[in-house]
Amino acid sequence: MKKVILFFALIHLAMTGCHYSNNQEKSKEQEKMSVTDCTPLSNLPDDDSGHYMEIETISDKDLWLRVNPSSLHSELTRRLADAYNASVVMNNIMTDFDLQMRGFDLDDVVRAIKSINVTRVKDTEVQFKLKAYKEEMLYLLSIDTDSVDQNIHNPWKAYFDLYDYLSEKYNVSTFADFDEEQYWQKYNNCPSVPDWKQLREKRGDGSLVEDLRKKLQSASDFDARCIYAIELAHAYEADYDSWGEDFLNPAIPIMESVMKEKKYSLYLNELWQKWRVLYQDSKGASRDSEIPNRLYNDYRNICVCTILSYIEEHPHDIMAINECLVMSCKENILREGVFDYGNQAIVEKYYLFPEKYDKDKK
Repeated sequence: MKKVILFFALIHLAMTGCHYSNNQEKSKEQEKMSVTDCTPLSNLPDDDSGHYMEIETISDKDLWLRVNPSSLHSELTRRLADAYNASVVMNNIMTDFDLQMRGFDLDDVVRAIKSINVTRVKDTEVQFKLKAYKEEMLYLLSIDTDSVDQNIHNPWKAYFDLYDYLSEKYNVSTFADFDEEQYWQKYNNCPSVPDWKQLREKRGDGSLVEDLRKKLQSASDFDARCIYAIELAHAYEADYDSWGEDFLNPAIPIMESVMKEKKYSLYLNELWQKWRVLYQDSKGASRDSEIPNRLYNDYRNICVCTILSYIEEHPHDIMAINECLVMSCKENILREGVFDYGNQAIVEKYYLFPEKYDKDKK
């Protein structure tokens, strides 16, 4: 899976300039940081049967990076924590605005957005930008949308203006020199999985399931476990008849257990993104389906805390820093967007599991 090297992963929701309606008429330390600092406050499900909610706002939930600030010993890790928390503000406000555009209770959305505390980000310049973004989104929730110039006052414009600012502020190049070619050379050639290229070429073959399960069970290297879990997810997608009656890809709980090991790997971001889109498959593709972004962010929090803990010990690993930034800011799954016939996880799955759609075309 190809990720950009800048602060933000490529957003597939190119929605700048979209017309919108706000639906008001429809509904009025520890001294040393360790991964144990990062245990989510909410209870993560141990299997695929547990989930948080049906529909809820998230700006009013504690989704901040779960690391004690006193355990951040360097300017590097403090900046990375700020990048994560700035993304919490940007993405969660947009997610709640998006929820309201589907007719969710306006008062609940306004209350949730008002409650988000931008001062959790320590950089004062970033704080100022986040405060302005929050105020603009609240303003847009208070007006008749037809009464303003939507080329100026538009939630997508506010979102992408902030996105552009944070992309520059936390560009990986502001941390150290980054060699993209070297990055992909290392990423695509994992020593503990020498046949990964061949496995990627075989995606869409459901007969690989048993072999991949055996390889995963016998793998002692964590990079290998991440890769085999990813490939198992692809194989199960091609072996739908083996799923049972719960419509849940059997790799999902396996991927969750790997993330909960709280060990560093360059492949955590790919693992998390693919897990998230498969989990959303089980919840539905409709714009009005349950989209448990809070659950998705809990697992993101685990992974980013794990990466940050590794960076504390390896501050010159620019590839890990890039991974931390890319994962920190990945957008939440939205309801509204470029895909008109369902939620935006469908767009994401198209990019993450292309073999399914290539097969359909053939």
